[in-house]
Amino acid sequence: MKFAIQLKAARLAAGLSQKELAFKTGITPSLISRYELGKVAPRLETVNRIMQILNFQPSESISDGLFNDDAFIPIPPLPSQNTHSETSQLQLYREDIKLSNLQIDNLVSITMSGDSMHNLLKDGDKLVVDISKKIPVDGKIYAFNQGSLLRIRILQNLPDERVRMKSYNNHEYPDETVGLNQIEIIGQIVYKAGFI
Repeated sequence: MKFAIQLKAARLAAGLSQKELAFKTGITPSLISRYELGKVAPRLETVNRIMQILNFQPSESISDGLFNDDAFIPIPPLPSQNTHSETSQLQLYREDIKLSNLQIDNLVSITMSGDSMHNLLKDGDKLVVDISKKIPVDGKIYAFNQGSLLRIRILQNLPDERVRMKSYNNHEYPDETVGLNQIEIIGQIVYKAGFI
C-alpha cells in the first residue's frame, strides 16, 4: 500500500476533508491532494506532522516507497558544534537540494542555541549551512565563530572590511560591528527546520 493511499485512508478515518487537514498542517489543500494522488512525495518533516495530526503509523511500505530510493539526504552535523543530547539527524529531500542549486557536499547541519534570532530562528531549530558561501552578502544569515563562540546573525557589509552583526532580538542583543578578520565565517544558513 503506497503512502498516497494510506494518507487518504487516515484522513478519511479522522473525518477530515483535504481542506481541514491542510489547515491543521499548514499545507495548501492542493498539495494535500497531490500527496494523495501520489504525484508528489512529502518531505520527512511533513510526513511526521501529518502522521501526528492524523494519529497514524504508516506501514513498512511507506518507508519503502518514500525513503528507500535515496529521496532524502542526511546532512552531517558541523563537527565542531557541541551536540549534547542531539540524537536525530537532519535530512533534506534530494529534489529540494537540487531546486535550490545547492551542492550536497557543501552542506552541514547545526542546532540553533539561544534567543538572539527569536521570531525567525528559535532555540533548538536545526539549520543547514552552505559552507561554500563564506563571503557575506548583505541581509543573509550566517553561522560563524567569534573566538570559541558559535554565532548565528544577519551580516551587513561595512567599509574597511568590517561587518555589522544583526539579530532579530535587537532589544536583548543589539547590533555589533567587527572586522572581518575577527570572525571565521562557517557559511550561509540556507534551510531551517523547527517547530513553531
